[in-house]
Amino acid sequence: MVSRALVFAVMLSTAALAQQRPPLTLDEAVRIALQRNPDLQRQVLLALSAEQDLVISRSSILPRVDFNGSISRTRTAGSLFLQGVPVAGQQSVSFNNTFSANLTLRQLVFDGGKWWNNLAASDLALQAGNAQVDEQRLQISYLVEQRFYELVRAQRQLRVLADAAARSRDQADYTQRLFEGGRATQADVYAARANRDNDEVTRLGQERSVELARADLAVAVGVDPSEPLAVAEPQNLMTDPAQPPAARDAVERALQQRPSLKAFALTAEQNRKLASAAKGDYWPQVLLEAGWNRNTGTLNTFVGDPSNNSQLSGAVVLNWNLFSGLNTKATVAKAENDLQSGRRSVASDVEKAVAQLGTARQQARVAQQAELTAKEGLRLAKTRQEVGVGTQLEVRDAELKLTQAQLNVVGSLVDGREAEAALRRAQGG
Repeated sequence: MVSRALVFAVMLSTAALAQQRPPLTLDEAVRIALQRNPDLQRQVLLALSAEQDLVISRSSILPRVDFNGSISRTRTAGSLFLQGVPVAGQQSVSFNNTFSANLTLRQLVFDGGKWWNNLAASDLALQAGNAQVDEQRLQISYLVEQRFYELVRAQRQLRVLADAAARSRDQADYTQRLFEGGRATQADVYAARANRDNDEVTRLGQERSVELARADLAVAVGVDPSEPLAVAEPQNLMTDPAQPPAARDAVERALQQRPSLKAFALTAEQNRKLASAAKGDYWPQVLLEAGWNRNTGTLNTFVGDPSNNSQLSGAVVLNWNLFSGLNTKATVAKAENDLQSGRRSVASDVEKAVAQLGTARQQARVAQQAELTAKEGLRLAKTRQEVGVGTQLEVRDAELKLTQAQLNVVGSLVDGREAEAALRRAQGG
């Protein structure tokens, strides 16, 4: 008894939490997903890495300063000589101290264009990384919108099927009363009960679809699928889909604004800069170098006047690797191909979304009209059955037509919302 009471209390507390938690709106779902999505976080880290690469590229044009300092003590031992004659059994031992310092300044002047092309390539890589972050945000937003609308679709369809199951139960009860009054046969009663049970099975199957859609949305948003998740339907859900724009205008806008295309173009330009930098290996490298060196045997002399016991030098250094060749241009060609392929893919996505939006808009209007007609047909069929001139088969046929018409209304309107989201994603927001 105690365990059952505990389980019951936990169920009540979970239900209370689900009721207290406000339904999740579409904007809130997108916001949470953008904060928690691991793919977006990984892309942001890659953009930060590209920013560090840009800092490293800038270091190649800054002057380089090297300093070396050392203190050493040398012990020297050998035979003792007296007037040029070695003294047997005697050795001479001496100690020498050495204080040295070396300061070198080196500045790159010319390397065949490598440093400025590499710097430009790093800057382009950073811009491409930021564009990829924007593209990832766009894809995540679209995924969440799509999953959100699929859950709303499943819930709306469940509502339609629940209404259909309720109509079937009412019809089964009504047929039973007709049978008891001698106005229907036992076969009519069995047929009505079969219709009732079949509609209930369909409704239960739709409940499973709702739970699966809810789990998919939870994964896309980044929340625990085991937690209660309720969504608030958008206010414009049951309104007609928007008028689709002209396909040519939509494609032109997408080609200008889509972040993925910007990233492809920036990557192509980056690879061209890297190819230009590779050509710098055919040119000599010119550096200016200045150095100061001091080497003394005593500390007082070492820290004294820097002009004494020191050397100051300057040089123009020429380095030329005669066997360094040009990198392959395959990366440049690949980037150009990716850009052209991306443009075709974006144009295709835009045209599909425009076509889907236009179709959904037309279907919604026809489905709404069909729903009104189906409702009137069901009313007429029931009236005919009540007065004894209609059959149960006519009522059942009218109920099925109404259910299908209502499902078509939900499907076409949700398709329109998804097509609007797909068009926004294809056009870059």
